[in-house]
Amino acid sequence: MFANKPIKIAKDIEGVRRSALWHLSRRDHSQAELLKKLQRKTDNNDWIESVINECLDFNYLNDQRFADSFIRNAQNKGHGPARIQQDLKIKGIGEPLIKKAFAENQFNYIDAAEQLLNNKYNEAIVTTNLKQKAMGFLQAKGHRFDTISLAIEAHNALYPTPSFSSVDEASSLLSKKFKHEITDSKQVNKALRYLVSNGYDYSKSNQAIKLFNQQLADEA
Repeated sequence: MFANKPIKIAKDIEGVRRSALWHLSRRDHSQAELLKKLQRKTDNNDWIESVINECLDFNYLNDQRFADSFIRNAQNKGHGPARIQQDLKIKGIGEPLIKKAFAENQFNYIDAAEQLLNNKYNEAIVTTNLKQKAMGFLQAKGHRFDTISLAIEAHNALYPTPSFSSVDEASSLLSKKFKHEITDSKQVNKALRYLVSNGYDYSKSNQAIKLFNQQLADEA
């Protein structure tokens, strides 16, 4: 892997100007972002201030435009408002401008969150374990709890809800995880948590443990 090249220090204001235009030609920047990059090129604040003002005058720099564009791009990636707002703050956009950009932006985050779930899961999200994973996945994308709940509900409407009523099926599930009778309290609690996390209610889980133990005894 090649090491990063050392930053070439600007010898004059023209070098600072070239650096600014190069960065802006690659992608849009917030004013704070460009300022940090130019500060790595020179410690001459007069040059930096002059170049920043030129970029503002020619509308090469525009934090409102940057925020609007950043929000749309993040939404297209499925990101939720919490993550977008945090990322904008990191980019140096102030709270008033963030609020203004969001106020002028109409977007259905529930649909976006549902689409993320549809792309990731091809089954109903009903077990405790799966719900926890789905919620963590969407929270990492910046979606809020109410949006996540509605997105999971919308996703599940696309799939038939599985039935977790069969004690035989639960007992069979236990046989994949346990090789001996489940008798002591620690093992019983472990088995209960395992079945409940897979969608079985407490009563059916207890019945399944009894059936599992009986089947092992019969085989002995």
